[in-house]
Amino acid sequence: MKQYLLAIAALFTSVALFAQAKGEKYIALSGGATSGNGLVESYDGSKVTNSSNPLDTKFFIMGELGYFVAKNFRLALGVGVPYTSTPTTKSSNTWLYSKVIAFQINPNIAYYVRLADRFYYTPEVGFSYNIGNYLEEMIAGSSMTLKLRGWTVYTNLFALEYRVSPKVAISTSIGTISYSSNKYTAKGTTAYIKEGLFNYGFNDATVSVRFYF
Repeated sequence: MKQYLLAIAALFTSVALFAQAKGEKYIALSGGATSGNGLVESYDGSKVTNSSNPLDTKFFIMGELGYFVAKNFRLALGVGVPYTSTPTTKSSNTWLYSKVIAFQINPNIAYYVRLADRFYYTPEVGFSYNIGNYLEEMIAGSSMTLKLRGWTVYTNLFALEYRVSPKVAISTSIGTISYSSNKYTAKGTTAYIKEGLFNYGFNDATVSVRFYF
């Protein structure tokens, strides 16, 4: 009987240690990257030609501070640097790219649903604001640079966190639905290009390490 009571006490102690309690805080470092190549085979009636086409390359790194304003309800603020390189055209057997690098501010909120002792489902909604530059590579080694200002609203529907210990957790998210509005302005002029983008998919993944205190 005594051993049974001790086991119950140990179980409740473990749950308390790994609870997402009001006032709990963390700092985190996260990052993600995607890239690849597409293979194309073409036939003109007399011969087969194979070629390799690069896909978009995306990379980002972000630091984040999180705070639980209530049990299982977390607010966070992240700052980071996203980078994207997109192939545009091929000139003299060399691919030309458009590149975006920016500074990003990202407030977000999440709700924690316990799936197991240390395992949580953490759907997230957030907003990000980007300030940076857009560079378009052109023929003959020239390029064009535009100023970038933009914002994004998003939700991560498939987000998980695992508490390795009371002070350390690993989180991941796959699958984002977002809408972005970006404005590109030519330096020294009032000319601009504005775009709106709706995106959804499961091809981007992020992983972060969180240190609770």
